[in-house]
Amino acid sequence: MTNMATQLNPLFHASLSLGDLGIVESVSNCLAPKLDELKGKKIVFSCDDKKMIPVDGWGLRSNSYSAATTVTTIRPIKENALVAAIDSSSVKLAETEEGSLYAIKCGIATAYAGRALMHFKIGPVLFYLSESTIRDSDLEDRLAKLVLLDDDFAKRLIRVRAERAVQKELASHFTNSIILVDGSLKASVFEDRERSLGKIAESCVLRKNMMIGISKGTRLKVLERAAAPLTKVPGPAYIEVDMIIKGLIRNTVGSNSMVKLEKNSPILRADIVGNRTEALGMLLGNDPVAGGYPETLRLAHYISTFTSTDMTCLRSHVLNSYDVTELAADDIRSMLLGSISV
Repeated sequence: MTNMATQLNPLFHASLSLGDLGIVESVSNCLAPKLDELKGKKIVFSCDDKKMIPVDGWGLRSNSYSAATTVTTIRPIKENALVAAIDSSSVKLAETEEGSLYAIKCGIATAYAGRALMHFKIGPVLFYLSESTIRDSDLEDRLAKLVLLDDDFAKRLIRVRAERAVQKELASHFTNSIILVDGSLKASVFEDRERSLGKIAESCVLRKNMMIGISKGTRLKVLERAAAPLTKVPGPAYIEVDMIIKGLIRNTVGSNSMVKLEKNSPILRADIVGNRTEALGMLLGNDPVAGGYPETLRLAHYISTFTSTDMTCLRSHVLNSYDVTELAADDIRSMLLGSISV
């Protein structure tokens, strides 16, 4: 009976042979599993590959930095100042034989004296990236080729340059204000020389502005461990992590901290141009904080997010304004994977 099955179905025979071929054993031994070291460990299970953090932290034993870390309390400074938060998003809209069409939206949200003030939407703005566009962008040759070949690089280029343009204008015209940035203050290879992060920081210093870059998460596990003492502090506080960041990452601007902006709120990374304690105190005194995150940054994110209506309108605009011919197209992933495509 078995012989007949293997003769009629070669796949059945192949499935029985995996063990004989040593494939399972080979996969198991491609790295040392070390599963015995898992015993007795504290553990947090991932959810759809998202970054998960323990509510009460990992505990002081898990971190060699904790013992030498000083926790500094943040006290709100009731001195009125304008807070301006910037965020953006970019999407690929279409492509031609020679290039691709992208769109960007920027959001600016402001607060003053502890209350939301007003918000602005910039865009959607369209950019067609082709060889001629990249030639005029002052990008290094290898990076320019990657931008043309990789949509993620292209969207990153547009997003970085658009955000830097907005940040430069705000830093050059505001005085005694706080400029909030979504993400770390790290120079990017995509920056325009005239609107680099370094020049924006210089403008902030000259006009007595403070700039704070707030990251919602970090890929550096050592920062999570270093921030463990913040979970035990009842109110807003920060821990300096300059030595860790500067030792691991190049081209960062300003000082580096791990901060908690509210009781029982998530711990965030904050890069700061200006006096650290003053900047965080002024932020708490002028920007409403809900769930441990500045309201201006949350609003700027929502303003800059593309909706299905945005995409439909942009498509109609391109068809009606640029004398293009739309070609029928198929989703390759759906064609290959069918209903199981995700």
